Amino acid sequence: MIALLATPGIGNRRAQELIRLFGSLDAVFAAPAGEIASALKVPVQVGRATVRTDNARQEAAKSVERLEAMGGRIVTIWDDGYPSRLKDIADPPVVLYMKGLDSPLFHYAVAVVGTRAPSEHGRRMAVKIATELAASGVTVVSGMAMGVDSLAHEGALKAGGRTIAVLGSGLDVIYPPPNRNLFERIVQQGAAISEYAPGTEPEQHHFPQRNRIIAGISLGTVIVEAGVKSGALITAGLALEQGRELFAVPGPAALPRSTGVNRLIRDGAAHLVENGAEVMEHLRSQLAPIMNVAATLAVPQLEGMESAIYTLLEQGPLQIDDLIRRSGVGAVDINRLLTTMQLKGLIQRHPGARVGRA
Repeated sequence: MIALLATPGIGNRRAQELIRLFGSLDAVFAAPAGEIASALKVPVQVGRATVRTDNARQEAAKSVERLEAMGGRIVTIWDDGYPSRLKDIADPPVVLYMKGLDSPLFHYAVAVVGTRAPSEHGRRMAVKIATELAASGVTVVSGMAMGVDSLAHEGALKAGGRTIAVLGSGLDVIYPPPNRNLFERIVQQGAAISEYAPGTEPEQHHFPQRNRIIAGISLGTVIVEAGVKSGALITAGLALEQGRELFAVPGPAALPRSTGVNRLIRDGAAHLVENGAEVMEHLRSQLAPIMNVAATLAVPQLEGMESAIYTLLEQGPLQIDDLIRRSGVGAVDINRLLTTMQLKGLIQRHPGARVGRA
């Protein structure tokens, strides 16, 4: 199958069509070039290239050797271990190269993606949402790029949960190189997958292609931060085309990285979410088997006046003077209370004497 896919003029769709028409891979390679060309309605040169695959078969054998040497495996679209949801997209990859755990990873998966250069807000939200999802048994999917993608994987690993990295290169070509350690940790708690054979270098056009896999294996996709030309918006569009749920984390209006996500929300294309629990609530029917854990995400354990303060901050950050007035707690006590809540990770301070939920 690897050799067939490597044939000029034969891609995922034509490879599947040939297998369907001729019944097996061996039958495809044994067929006359004219029959192949006629079946696919392509020039006879494509048919000739399909049956003359000696070099391609040698390269395919080398790919298999490389993959086995690194502890990986090949899964085809006809195998039980292939992600079932991915089969439903318009152009599923016929072959996936995988390293890590097996297919149960794909049953309850949500993608978390965004810009390669997130703001502090974006960094915090990427880790927060991924951590909360993973802690509830949801597999976090992303692309292992710098920025939001890497932070999403880190959040899932931090929670002791599962995560999948979809690469735009061969599994033995780690990109970006600084993420080698992250890759090794991902395959211990999840999996790395690629449609590109071992040895394939990352190329610019690979990344929009791999985004269809990120969206395709996921129940929904969360966009954390994305400018108007962000690659994350390509993933968002693919998720919508595939009939998946789309979520977006709102950001400050003046921040260019927020433009794309805020527009998705404004146009009604994406659900506004600010935590993992909200994502899971939207996907309740599909996540039913693991939803019993989700309820613990929405409200942290609070003590005394902490609950009142946390409730007041539900709609967003407030000035400390407003908190004093609304809560009835004196200035000295409120500052002591806020310090305690900050140490617990419940709140964070903002410029202008304002505080908000963490």
